[in-house]
Amino acid sequence: MTPDANWLPEVGNTTPDPAYPGAHAVISAAAAEVLAAVLRRDQLDFTVTSEVLPDVTRTFSSISAAADEATQSRIFAGVHFRNDLTTGHRLGLDVADFVLDHFLTRRRGHDDDDSK
Repeated sequence: MTPDANWLPEVGNTTPDPAYPGAHAVISAAAAEVLAAVLRRDQLDFTVTSEVLPDVTRTFSSISAAADEATQSRIFAGVHFRNDLTTGHRLGLDVADFVLDHFLTRRRGHDDDDSK
């Protein structure tokens, strides 16, 4: 692939923050994993609005799809390289596993019946 010398990021001004690992990827992966575990499903239809693009909405059919798009958006914004995001995604999954294993555990004596 030949680089496009005229390419500019979608955002007008990129932030001077560290690239590695990509924080959006870490946060998005961790949040998606924890939400899917707590809700006991990944498939969920929802729509979100943009804080920076007026009248722009995005619709998703799963929590993980929204997390993936949030991660990929950092490439289009010109803030991160793919490796930053791949590593950030893995780190986010590790964070989610730690949170689920150590902080969001069921209390002893309670079964899976949510009606109690």
